[in-house]
Amino acid sequence: MHRFACTLLICFAACDNSAPAAVPATDDFVPTAFTVEVTGHGRPVILIPGLGCPGSVWRATVAHLDGYQTHVLTLAGFAGNPRIDGPLAKETREQLAHYIRAHDLHAPVIVGHSMGGMIAYWLAESDPDLVGPTIIVDSGAALGSDPSARKSEGSNVRDMWKNASDEQYAGQVRGIFGSMAVHRDRLAKYLDEIQKSDRAAIGDAVYELYTTDVRGDLSHIRTPVLAVLADGSSQETFKKDASTVPNHTVVVVPNTGHFVMLDDPEHFDGAIDHFLIANVSPVGIASR
Repeated sequence: MHRFACTLLICFAACDNSAPAAVPATDDFVPTAFTVEVTGHGRPVILIPGLGCPGSVWRATVAHLDGYQTHVLTLAGFAGNPRIDGPLAKETREQLAHYIRAHDLHAPVIVGHSMGGMIAYWLAESDPDLVGPTIIVDSGAALGSDPSARKSEGSNVRDMWKNASDEQYAGQVRGIFGSMAVHRDRLAKYLDEIQKSDRAAIGDAVYELYTTDVRGDLSHIRTPVLAVLADGSSQETFKKDASTVPNHTVVVVPNTGHFVMLDDPEHFDGAIDHFLIANVSPVGIASR
């Protein structure tokens, strides 16, 4: 599979094992495109996962965000969550905007990895006054390099996932997802959760990503954006997308795979610390 196709088949972030904190809602909105775990207190940070993955891959990052209130999403159809009908990325973007308003979250920091990064770009450009500083982790704003071939490529990848036998599906999860970290042992423990994803949900989401291009409106983003990238073959494409955001910073973490946060948590945490110190009121890690 093409490297860029594979990059959006990855995970995002999670919280620790403490009980989720209650968030007072201003209406009865219950999202169907994702579930949320909330921990901590302070400036809200919303972490959006990549394709197929559990939030738990970001446990260490959430622990590092002491002094912030983290809202960790797991998307529908992934890691054991029930799937929904309709385009998942689009539904997530729309429902996340509703969630932010319903819970009166003021300018939350948005963190998105891979598929979650594309959703974060989309949310920041479509609702520029709703979100705060945004962190994109090894992702771009479109999938595939040839616009004329995206639909057919997306169909092929969708069918590969949807039509896989149990044995094929297990092999695809471990072969594709399992290869996207330099320190594969740090990723291996999450593969069982990824394998609990609905294979049709994965296929449909991949097709949506191939046929969705949000690059045209990145210049509308008003919030600062940090792109934290692996030093793999897609970094130039990801840099080009980020360059169209008016206020952007790019950090490439050497010797890392797509799971940057697992391969080098020290440098990853340092990059987000520096960004938050510069762009967020001095709370939590920004005050240390």
